[in-house]
Amino acid sequence: MKNTRKITKVRYGQKAGTITAFITDDNISEIDPFVLWDHFEAKEVVLNTGLDYHGHSGIEAISYPVTGKLRHLDSAGSRVTLASGDIHVMTSGNGVIHKDTMTPNNGYVESFSLWTALPAGETEMSDAISSNISADKLPLVEEEDATTKILVGDFKKETSPIRHSIPLTYLDIMIAPYGVWSFQPENNLTSGFIYVRSGNVYVSGSQLHPRQMGVLEASSLPLEIRTGNLGARIFVTLGEPLHQPFISSGSSVHSSSSNMAVGTQKIRQLMASLRH
Repeated sequence: MKNTRKITKVRYGQKAGTITAFITDDNISEIDPFVLWDHFEAKEVVLNTGLDYHGHSGIEAISYPVTGKLRHLDSAGSRVTLASGDIHVMTSGNGVIHKDTMTPNNGYVESFSLWTALPAGETEMSDAISSNISADKLPLVEEEDATTKILVGDFKKETSPIRHSIPLTYLDIMIAPYGVWSFQPENNLTSGFIYVRSGNVYVSGSQLHPRQMGVLEASSLPLEIRTGNLGARIFVTLGEPLHQPFISSGSSVHSSSSNMAVGTQKIRQLMASLRH
């Protein structure tokens, strides 16, 4: 067997209503710099669904609707409707509030949320900004066994137009039955995970099933992912660890209690402004 990156832990997620969360306060430091991975899914939806205005600070949030449309409004000035396959990045910095509403497609909605912590210092406490990229601007790399959509970062000489605050690669991958997908990331991208949306995959002797997260060992080794007779749709995320404290309030993550206090106060002020 080749010397490739292994799975150290399988997470099954904590489901609450339409959201299954795979990173919680109990394990938030285990996949530094990733502090949230949520799978949102609802069936037989008649009306629009989502969350009213709420706040975040200290994190960079990537929203990726895969079925249905996502309407995003935030205090950084973003007012955008994402089609299926589009990407939105919100850098919350010292505080932002936003509202997300999903419109179903034939009664079904599905989206993914990925958060990373922001580097301690100026970036963590910067003013909030938002950006979005349509699906047709995101590179596709087609190989014999797989098609890889580059949401953020680089893959085999192709680069996403999305800019991120820390070194990060975030890929949406379809692998054919009995296929092999391989990748040698940059040496600094030592942290990450694999998430299986459908099908089954094999990673260096471990098997992952749908709705499972495989936490990757901290390593700069290459990745090799294989499928059986079903093929698979998976996500691969890799990042450079920040090696800083993670203090979480659930909706915000900071490197210090003092920064958390600043972010919390800014969110309160923004929420109060909605009522005036």
